[in-house]
Amino acid sequence: MTKVKNLNGTSNNTPPAGYSSWKAWWEAKKGRSFSTCSCGGCAYAAAVGAHVQKVYGGNEWYIVPLCRTCNNQSSAVTFEVRDADLQAVNS
Repeated sequence: MTKVKNLNGTSNNTPPAGYSSWKAWWEAKKGRSFSTCSCGGCAYAAAVGAHVQKVYGGNEWYIVPLCRTCNNQSSAVTFEVRDADLQAVNS
């Protein structure tokens, strides 16, 4: 598990050309479909490809599958996600 925080205000960031959503981009990069929310302790279905940043890392952004509730947390809140679900956007 990796400690992350949401990057609020990124909803205007469009996925790369050829992808209809960050979810579609993540699924193509990972070669698998969304299932449950990646947030530790959450059992809801993942609904969005959320922009997050590692708490103890650089300035890289990642897309991770989150449910709408976990995605709506403030950027001041830290939480853990599954390492295997992180997909770097701008590394």
